[in-house]
Order: sequence, then structure tokens, then C-alpha cells
Amino acid sequence: MENIVEADIKTFSYGEDLILKNLKISIKKGETIVLTGSSGCGKTTILRLLNGLIPSFYGGNLNGNINLLGKDISSYKKGELAKYIGNVFQNPKDQFFCDIVEDEIAFVGENLGLDEEILKRKVEEVMNLLEITDLRKKSIFELSGGERQKVAITTTLIYDTDIIFFDEPSSSLDYTSIKKFEDILLKLKKLGKTIVISEHRLYYLKEIYNRLMYIKDGSIKEIFHEGTLNNKKCKELELRILNEKELISNKETLSTKSIIEVNRINIYQGENVLIKDLTFDLKEKEIMGIIGANGIGKTTLAKSLCGLKEKYLNVSYGNSKKERLRNSYFVLQDVDAQIFFDTVENELIFCKDKNSTNDFEDIRKYLKEINLWNKKTSHPQKLSGGQKQRLAVITSFLSNRKLIILDEPTSGLDYTNMNIISNLITEKAENTSFIIITHDLEFLFKTCHTVLMIDNNYYKKINISKNESIIMNFINKK
Repeated sequence: MENIVEADIKTFSYGEDLILKNLKISIKKGETIVLTGSSGCGKTTILRLLNGLIPSFYGGNLNGNINLLGKDISSYKKGELAKYIGNVFQNPKDQFFCDIVEDEIAFVGENLGLDEEILKRKVEEVMNLLEITDLRKKSIFELSGGERQKVAITTTLIYDTDIIFFDEPSSSLDYTSIKKFEDILLKLKKLGKTIVISEHRLYYLKEIYNRLMYIKDGSIKEIFHEGTLNNKKCKELELRILNEKELISNKETLSTKSIIEVNRINIYQGENVLIKDLTFDLKEKEIMGIIGANGIGKTTLAKSLCGLKEKYLNVSYGNSKKERLRNSYFVLQDVDAQIFFDTVENELIFCKDKNSTNDFEDIRKYLKEINLWNKKTSHPQKLSGGQKQRLAVITSFLSNRKLIILDEPTSGLDYTNMNIISNLITEKAENTSFIIITHDLEFLFKTCHTVLMIDNNYYKKINISKNESIIMNFINKK
């Protein structure tokens, strides 16, 4: 079978920073390739070289050559690669040009000069294939993360591109959307598409990839063919878990006194009751997870508990919105909305009205522990998604509130940084209560003592240890 992509990269650098070295890749038509490794190992740079975004959009110095469909990639005319390559970015909304779904899907075909009648037929075909005809007239900006992902994939099929590149496609998806995305990848594979995925989360890819390439320090260190990678090897290489069914919790059950109490609260979305008569408590040092399907009310519940919604709630740390705002801190899933200052260190220094000597010591300690010390004078908006996520979590620590709620805090985090954040939360929980909304089971089982499972008219809080199968069954039925 012919190689559809061939790369021989002796070195690649951004300025004086050497990113890739001695890296050779050949990909056959119809293969699914996964690139994985720790943050900063070079995965995204490899994608940008293979899909032509370097040097057409991003700079850098390449010593080597890349061939696409038997032709040097640099010899393609500007815009010509769109006929052969489709791209789905980590945050799909970054690649959209139109407001309405149907217009966005048609845009690629219009740009490449497809006949109007052919374009109309193709738009219908691809929307049916990915089952998004109901989204046709919706605004791009009203869609969920999973829906945006589908639209982005659909645009790559309009011109029937041979190759589709995905950069961290699961980072903004919940558990249910990831399972649906897995089904989409299987459909694309059956269509004979060549798929290249840069990814930290591996569990949903275990039945899909043909080869998984482990990248470290800018080189391919190991290649695993389908069925040859296991959890033991993932742990050895500090990769995310491959088989989630083997996850277990080692957190001990807490039996200390309650310090946060929530009594028969109701959560509304407009006039609709999302959650009714919910009661739970948090013990000293307890870290509680929340799981449930999209739209069930998890984030709305978090906003209400933190004083961003609902005028009155019967909670122990403050019934009024003002009291709850003063005593709690909420880290949004989209952390960009919570980043305000010009440098990383200023973001942390000004997170409180006043800072003591101890606060500055904490800032230094946290920046080193989350691997952002060398970024302390950088603008926060220039950080990667995972770096921003870590910064936002640490900002919440410095607020010294009674309750901290984190909404999907591990988006875009590799195993090492997920581990660091988990350990820091455990340390901080000695004197602060935590609620964590997450679909990341590996993080949930490692970090949380208990989990609140939310379904339609059903709420149940249980210890995670020894109840792993119950939690897996709850999530898998969504």
C-alpha cells in the first residue's frame, strides 16, 4: 500500500528553540495514526508540518523534507492543500468563518469553486452522514463543544479530502461527546480516510488506531501497533490510561464532621427546574466530583452555589448571592474568560485585594510546581490551553475561599500535569472544600473521595472507592 505522507525531519526549530530532531514518519493511505506524549514534546508542531501550516501560517526553520501524495508539500500552490487535507483544531470555533452551521459547511466548497448544485448535494450528504441536519440553521456560537466538533469534521468532507488531522480533539468534549466522536472516527475510517490525531486521552482510541507513536523530546521513541499497548506501559511512559475499565480509586472514606451543607435546593434555567430538592454535604478535607450528561444542570448548579445565579439558596456558607460570592470561587471550563492581566505573575498577584509575604511565597511555589516559572513574565493569553488551565486553578487556590468549584479542570492536560494538579488539589483540600465537575474518569478516581451523580430527577452521592463499576455504568448509559 502506498505512503500518502512521508516526512524526514532532521531538525525543526522556532528561533533558537530546537523542537524536533531525527524524526521520520511514513503514513499509508487509510491508516489511523495517533501522536502522543507529554505537553511540549512536539506533537502539534508535527501536525503543523504535515498539514502545511508550517511555514504558510506559522514560522520556523525546517531542515528536512515532507511529501504529500508523492509531491513535496512546499510545491503546492497557496490554498491547494485544502483539496487534500482537512483540519480539526483543538478548539473548533477558532476555525469557523460563518455564523450559521449550513453556511460554514458550504464555505469550504465555495472557496474551492465547487459547482452550486454539487455543493448543495454534498452539504446534504455530509450533514446526514454525521447526523447534524437538525443543526442546519443554528448559530455556530450556540452549539455545544461536541456539536462544534461535528461541524468542523463535516467541513473536511465537503471536498472529500484524503487526510484529516485532529489536534487534541477530546480536550473540550465531555464523556458522552467523546463516545460519539469515537463513532465518527470509525465512520471516517470505514470511508477510507487517512487520519492523524494528536492526543493525550487514549482510551477512546484503543480500537481505532493502527499505529500509536510516542513522542519525547522531539523524536519518536516508540511505535505501538494496534493491540500492543497496555495500561502498564502507559504508566511507565507517563501516558494517560488506555483501558478505563481498569481504573480504581485509592481514596479513603472520610468520616469527619460536615463543614459545607446544601439543603433541598432548587436550580432553575429560566422557568424550568433543572435540579429539584438537592441535598448533600461535604466533610473536612473532602473532594467531591460531579458527573452527569450534558445539559443536566451541572454548570448551572456550580454557578448557583458560587453566587452567580439564584438569589437565595439554603447553604451553610451563605444563603444570599453576596455571601456565596464572598465565600466561594468558581473556575470556568473556558478559562480565557477569567484571565485579565498582562503577565502570568500579575494574574496571581492581583487575584486578591491584598497580598502578604506568605502569598508571594505561595505564588513562587505554585509557579514552580505547575511548570510555569519560566513563563511568569509571559502574557497569559500566549499560554497553551493546558497552561492556562493550570494558571486558573492556582488562582483559585490563592483566593483562600471556603469552597472552590472547578469545571473540567483537566482539559488539555497530559498525564504529568494532570497528576500535578491532582496532588495540589489534595494538598489544598486540607483546609478548603472542593467540588469538581469532570468527565475525566482517570482524574476523578485519582482525586475525588466522593461523586454526586446527577440524572433527570435522580441524584445520588456515593464514595468512589469500591463503587467504580457503579460509576462506570452510570456514565456509559448516557
